[in-house]
Amino acid sequence: MSCTSQVKICEPGGQGIILPIFGEAEQEWRKGLRAVLYLLGLMWLFLAVAAVSDIFMGAIEEITSKKKRVLGPNGKHVTIKVWNDTVANLTLMALGSSAPEILLSVIELFGNSFYSGDLGPSTIVGSAAFNLFCISAVCVSAIKDKEVRYIKDMNVYIVTALISLFAYLWLYLVVSVISEDIVDIYEGILTFFFFPMLVGLAFAADKGYLKFIKERDINQHAVKAKLALTDEDLARFGKEHGAQLTDEELCKYLATDDQRLSKAAYRKKAVQQLMHGKPEAKSKARNQNFSAVVPVDDPPPPDTGPPPPPMPQSLVLFGARNFAVLETVGIIRLPVCRTGNLSLTAMVDYHCYDGLAKNVEDYEAIEGTLTFLPDEVEKILEIIIVKDNIPEDNEDFYVELTNARSASKDGFAALGPIATARVMIVDTDVPSVIYTDEDCIPVHEAKSEEGNKEEQVLHITVRRKDGIGPVYCKYVTEDGSAVEGRDYERAEGELTFAQDEMTAEVAVTILESCCYDHKEDFRLILYDATGGAKFDPDTDGGEDSCVITIVITPRIATRDIRSRTMRALGVNWQKTQKGHENWKDQFANALTVNGGDEEAGPASGFQWALHLLTLPWKLIFAMIPPVEYCGGWPCFYISLAFIGVVTAFISDLAGLVGCVLDMPDFVTAITLVALGTSLPDTFASKAAAEQDPYADASIGNVTGSNSVNVFLGLGLPWTIGSIYWAAQGRTSAWQEKYAGKARFEEWNTGGGKFIVIGGDLGYSVVIFSAGALVCMSILFLRRKVLGGELGGPKVCKHITAVILVLIWVTYVILSSIRSLQSAAESGC
Repeated sequence: MSCTSQVKICEPGGQGIILPIFGEAEQEWRKGLRAVLYLLGLMWLFLAVAAVSDIFMGAIEEITSKKKRVLGPNGKHVTIKVWNDTVANLTLMALGSSAPEILLSVIELFGNSFYSGDLGPSTIVGSAAFNLFCISAVCVSAIKDKEVRYIKDMNVYIVTALISLFAYLWLYLVVSVISEDIVDIYEGILTFFFFPMLVGLAFAADKGYLKFIKERDINQHAVKAKLALTDEDLARFGKEHGAQLTDEELCKYLATDDQRLSKAAYRKKAVQQLMHGKPEAKSKARNQNFSAVVPVDDPPPPDTGPPPPPMPQSLVLFGARNFAVLETVGIIRLPVCRTGNLSLTAMVDYHCYDGLAKNVEDYEAIEGTLTFLPDEVEKILEIIIVKDNIPEDNEDFYVELTNARSASKDGFAALGPIATARVMIVDTDVPSVIYTDEDCIPVHEAKSEEGNKEEQVLHITVRRKDGIGPVYCKYVTEDGSAVEGRDYERAEGELTFAQDEMTAEVAVTILESCCYDHKEDFRLILYDATGGAKFDPDTDGGEDSCVITIVITPRIATRDIRSRTMRALGVNWQKTQKGHENWKDQFANALTVNGGDEEAGPASGFQWALHLLTLPWKLIFAMIPPVEYCGGWPCFYISLAFIGVVTAFISDLAGLVGCVLDMPDFVTAITLVALGTSLPDTFASKAAAEQDPYADASIGNVTGSNSVNVFLGLGLPWTIGSIYWAAQGRTSAWQEKYAGKARFEEWNTGGGKFIVIGGDLGYSVVIFSAGALVCMSILFLRRKVLGGELGGPKVCKHITAVILVLIWVTYVILSSIRSLQSAAESGC
């Protein structure tokens, strides 16, 4: 039968996977009332999927943050992550952010008796469009004016960007070209196979086996992004009157620790702030150097400041805006130039003022007056740079021109557009190296007396070599198999080495525990060294940090049945006990408006309303085991199951909304459903853009996630559906469903076929792919011109954001018009 005779989900006799909940009685209600109720219900379900996805992301963060000690190439043990960051981002992280879309596509297949529907595939394309265009627009404009963020792992980004374009090209080829409107078994399997191919290629790029951009180019790009220098400025930076700078020295001050928050952490923080009203938490990440990129210099606005003086005039200005020298240069010579009417005698005053560099300590300030005689075009200001023996951060000071004037009656002098010069002093002293004598420290658990729990304090000596000035580093403890609060007390703070001080101590408290009968370990991590210091690259943690593993040995083994059983099963009883406590807390926190956070402060009316709306979901999802159980895997699987259940409701409600509004499922999918499932990622990406020193966690992961949407979200149902119909054959129900279609006679030959009509979907993919090319070209152009994909001058970033949003609006309008025309022609 044709689609006009099929019973719709909102009509009497219609039924989805679960809804309508009141059966045929509900289908007799007025359509206007049902539309309002269904839309409100859909919004409510979006809150639910955001809440459970938050828990799911917590499990992923727990799983992917696992570390282990392995034997390094130098014969020493080093601590490494179990999961490679790139692999984690493209597997579990991508699954976490795309789970609703992927599960919607799979659930729709099973709910439609293995027939392909419009909702799942269209949501995947619509979500990809929103992610690439709207999330990129939000991230570009979220950065403070004149700041810039660039994608650091550019080789990985290029791989994921190219494969994302290929993914949607492949989708179009399958449904509209290769076997039009039919997905064969090999096409489904091949689509799914592209997922491990993506992971493998991205991993190869991460490891340096695939290189599109050389490391030297990335470093040079970083210099431009950070100082916003012109090519002339870079040349001056590299060679200033004979002072040569190597590439390593040129990029030395750009070095930052690479231990950043994961996308899962940003997603979790964003949802918690929305759901619980929590203030932005103080990050425990071991690098939050968010000043890795400094403001870009804007060209002087033509419509600000005093009006330009009439000719003839003589303009006095510096030869460049930025200068840089090694602190060993002795004297820096800054050129002051004159343009315009050179026949005048012009005078200008000058003086210095401190930035990070201090007068006397780092340079000798000068002030005075320069006099340009007729036809004289350049004067040199000489400033003494003071060399010290203390390693320190690179510092800057400023030289300013003021009060340009001329005594001539034939014209006058004025300041040019560059009246202030910035001088960067690059430190050359041997930096202090922070290290410890041992990477692994054994210690007995605290001994109890008279039945009371005792504790002991372990004093860990941290040393430094080279350098004599004050340096600092931060430290924090981190769980291994030992658990904070049960085996040891959390230690966190800043370690200070005063002038000429070569040792310092960190105190770690070890607690008595009776819940294990074997060794447990945790880590003390030193990170974020400042004052020109660095970590010993030959110790555990390398140049980025210093990792000390503390191994706790029990004094008396308690070998009861419980301990032996838990150990045999590979279960950490300490974390299991902590999980018991946290599971109880989950229910208590679900009942409170701020999620149990005492620092959140008084809740607003909006937060109270949101709390009451989501309270049922919070109590339901509190049943999910905490991440402390079995490394987070039970939490992972059970929260994924809950996402599947909520997604089944979303599938039915989205179908009901479209039905009562006479809107095709395709339009519902690319608008309401795509928007609702992508909003949590929008908040997370915005937070990552604002807080991370690079753009990788905000927009760098979008292309990878979009690829995973196709390879998993379509590869899975296509493979299942094509295999099912090949085995089932052409049934009478199959023939009835497609009897009214234009190509039915062609389909109704041979064996059973899995039909995926490519008309509206293929058209939508073409529009999206064209927009994706424009979007990626804009981001690439921004990288070339402004030094980074995100941020930049206020006007530029807002123009970019508007263009990207307009691309998304164009995609939605064109795709919707095509879908409505198709529905009108077919009578559906």
